[in-house]
Amino acid sequence: MPGSTTFLHLTDLHLAPPGQLVVGIDPIRQMRGVLARIKQLDVSPTFIVVSGDLTEDGSAESYEVVNAVLSELGGGVTPVLLALGNHDDRATFRRVVLRDERADALAPYCYSWLIDGLRVIVLDSTIPGEAGGALGAAQLAWLEGELQLPAPRGNLIVLHHPCRLAGPVHHYPQFIVREAAALEALVAPHQERVVGVLAGHSHQANSAPFGGTLHATAPAVLVQLDFFAGDEYQPVPGAGFNLCQLDDGELIVSPVLIEG
Repeated sequence: MPGSTTFLHLTDLHLAPPGQLVVGIDPIRQMRGVLARIKQLDVSPTFIVVSGDLTEDGSAESYEVVNAVLSELGGGVTPVLLALGNHDDRATFRRVVLRDERADALAPYCYSWLIDGLRVIVLDSTIPGEAGGALGAAQLAWLEGELQLPAPRGNLIVLHHPCRLAGPVHHYPQFIVREAAALEALVAPHQERVVGVLAGHSHQANSAPFGGTLHATAPAVLVQLDFFAGDEYQPVPGAGFNLCQLDDGELIVSPVLIEG
């Protein structure tokens, strides 16, 4: 199924109740800036993915803000696919955003969705109570099964914690998903059927080869991070997202930055 599909990749919203600042920044203001920039685009995305850290503290009040943002982000028309990050809370997310009281509230939130011939596979790399990320054997086995299913335009994998990172190695344990090597070994045999792996958490735009496909992180909505400023990473004002285009099986990723 040749052709072109445009979609957006947002990450690290860190939304909080009105009036609450996060690292001295109003996350709702940052989100509004991103929403305004999206409305200015001269292309209409087929779908939008948000790769985690929807909220700052995982509270019900914060997820109500997420609900308000989602109604504007997708406009009730464009599918918005959500992943969870280390600042999120699975149980509260399921109750407030999904309105799902039946599911196992603490189980990883992973799923797939076939859109315009492309299977988007959303993984849950969160470890409750920790900043780092992991997938676990069961989720990797589930992913392998998903990659076996028919997908005319291939598969796109989305998770919060990145698998590759441009930055000093002493930052890696907090940012890189623990099973990065296992995930790459799983992707490699299917590289012709995996168009890309998208992640967040790093609060910066990175790209790298991964298992024969493209690995890319997106600029954060809340604030960016400079990993090259010394032993501690430094916040850099500004918001952003990625504009992604799948063109005849090749993924092109373009960061869109908004001055802070």
